[in-house]
Amino acid sequence: MTERMGIRAIREHVGDRANAAHYLGEHTIVERNGRPFAVLVPYAWWEQRQNQEGQGASTP
Repeated sequence: MTERMGIRAIREHVGDRANAAHYLGEHTIVERNGRPFAVLVPYAWWEQRQNQEGQGASTP
């Protein structure tokens, strides 16, 4: 599932959306002025994409 939220709303719900990304694999599109601005994705998803592109991922 992909959720869309305005930048102001994400400020209030970033913890919930981070949990949804990590535990449920959900992506959140962050919008500013009704246009896509950024995306919150699960770390495992991002890490997989980095490895596919040969860029590797640094583990915190």
